[in-house]
Amino acid sequence: MAITQSMTTSFKAEVLLGVHDFRASGGDTFKLALYTASADLNANTAAYTASNEVVGTGYTAGGGTLVNIGVTTATDTTSSGTGYATFSNLAFPSATFTARGALIYNTTPSALSNAGTTLVNPSVIVMDFGSDKTVTAGTFTVTFPSPSSTTTIIRIS
Repeated sequence: MAITQSMTTSFKAEVLLGVHDFRASGGDTFKLALYTASADLNANTAAYTASNEVVGTGYTAGGGTLVNIGVTTATDTTSSGTGYATFSNLAFPSATFTARGALIYNTTPSALSNAGTTLVNPSVIVMDFGSDKTVTAGTFTVTFPSPSSTTTIIRIS
C-alpha cells in the first residue's frame, strides 16, 4: 500500500460539473482525514474511506473540518491566470497518533455526479507527508502552504 500525493481524477471531472464550491462564505464543507502508512490513497481515490484511517487520542474518524479561505485568481505575468483555493491550518490538540498522509474531501457536494447520482464524500486531494509523523500528548498540525498561484495545493492554471 502507498499514499501518492495527487489531485484526484474524480475531482477534476467534478469541478467541471460544479460539484465543489470553494467559496469561503456559503461554500461546501471540506474535511481532512488522516491515514497510516498502510493506506492505499492515490489519484484514483474517489471518496473518503475509513480504511487505514488514523486511530488515536485527539483524532475522530472522518478527520477535522477545514476552514476555507476561498478562491483567488492570480493574473500577473508569472502565474498565467492561475486560480487557486486554500484552507487555514488544521490542528488536532491533545493528540497521540502517527499519520503518513491525508485526504481532503467534500462532505456537502453542490451537485450530482456526471451519471446523475448523489455523491457521498467525494475526494479532492491526497496528501503524502513524506514520512510518518508522530505526536504524543501534543498538538498535531497540518500546515498548508501560503496562498499563492505556485504553492497552494488546489490550483488550476
